[in-house]
Amino acid sequence: MSTALRVLVLVTVVIVYYWLGKALLFRAVRRLAAVTRVGPARWGTAQRADVFELAAAGASHVVVVAVLLAVSGIGPGILVGGLGRPELLALGALLGVGELAIGSLLCRALIEVRLAGGGGGGGGSVRSRAREDHGMSLRSWLGRSRGGWIRHHLTALKVLPLWAALGLTGVQVASEELVFRGIALAWLRDAGPAVALTTSIVLFVVMQAFFMSSWRGAMFPVVGGVVMGVVHGLVFWAVPDVAPLVVAHVVFFVFAVI
Repeated sequence: MSTALRVLVLVTVVIVYYWLGKALLFRAVRRLAAVTRVGPARWGTAQRADVFELAAAGASHVVVVAVLLAVSGIGPGILVGGLGRPELLALGALLGVGELAIGSLLCRALIEVRLAGGGGGGGGSVRSRAREDHGMSLRSWLGRSRGGWIRHHLTALKVLPLWAALGLTGVQVASEELVFRGIALAWLRDAGPAVALTTSIVLFVVMQAFFMSSWRGAMFPVVGGVVMGVVHGLVFWAVPDVAPLVVAHVVFFVFAVI
């Protein structure tokens, strides 16, 4: 299969599954949540829908990974390559913390730049009101970041036992690492780092913006996606091992949403 066709397959997966497919899946799951009483009685329909959507996304993601492994011819060994090396898993956890710090710093800088036009000169009361408005705007930005698809994970952490919430998040995160690093980069390796890394990073970042409620909310996962896409892409290119990247992704995400 030519490089162009491989890139086309990956682009199609992002459009058909991550955008259109998940939209249909989430719509069906929300309808199911509205008519079923599965789960504790204290769950409302919205909470039930969030948990169902996260579970459905994880299950469908596993199917997509299996299909891509079959189409690409990449062996299943890529799934478990680094599980026997605890030192790499520990480094993965540290990598996730570092990525979160960088992503948070970049987001804060972008927000400050965006809000820099607010307020002006004048007396103390004007400056005080400007600071107050700035604080409210900053809280508004942060509040928006917890909507969209991120809401699924927040609800799961709130209403499920910790092991179950982390399990659902882990399946989702591991699948993303396998698709955008393990499969995409391994499949495109013979095309060279420019083509492989650019394809992986761009598709991963674009996917982050799907199902976010606004561009302000989408900024957070998009910036995180850029940081993670670049770092994980370069790391996997040098050391083709998915397991520590899954650990880094989980650590990044869990600490970001807590």
